[in-house]
Amino acid sequence: MKGKLIKDHDEYVLINDKRFVIATTDVSMLEVTDKMKLSKQNCDEIFGVVDVEKLAEESIPDGFRTIWKNGFNKAIELNKDKVFTLEDMGNLWDFCVYNKGTFEEFTQPILQPTEINVEIEMKKVVDETKIIGSVKGVKGSGDKITTYRYIPSFDTNKCLILKRI
Repeated sequence: MKGKLIKDHDEYVLINDKRFVIATTDVSMLEVTDKMKLSKQNCDEIFGVVDVEKLAEESIPDGFRTIWKNGFNKAIELNKDKVFTLEDMGNLWDFCVYNKGTFEEFTQPILQPTEINVEIEMKKVVDETKIIGSVKGVKGSGDKITTYRYIPSFDTNKCLILKRI
């Protein structure tokens, strides 16, 4: 099943093509609705949000991790409003003047998206198994027919598992 994952500040919402909310990370919404739960970590990975803890464990020696994480987080905080570099602006000028491109065409690839097309991971399960065309009293006659259906996959915390399309 396909949908659109929308990032709104620190929360995520999954909607279908009719803009109906399917699932969310917003705990306050989950408490008052029957929506399914999303994993913030899974959504962050889809949007490319850096997991500072994981990055530190993978690449920084033990004694330096706390200092490194504090510095990394401070850099993110200081640069949160700085979206474009001077080089980006120069490239934009060149693109618009020489290639007759538009601002939107140039900036789209470097802007952080707020919506990403995703797919809910589904698993195949047996729906029904029955015998058809059997002759009464004749053992082994007939054909065994199994029908399947697909249901959403959940992680160990009962959160929907999403994949980027």
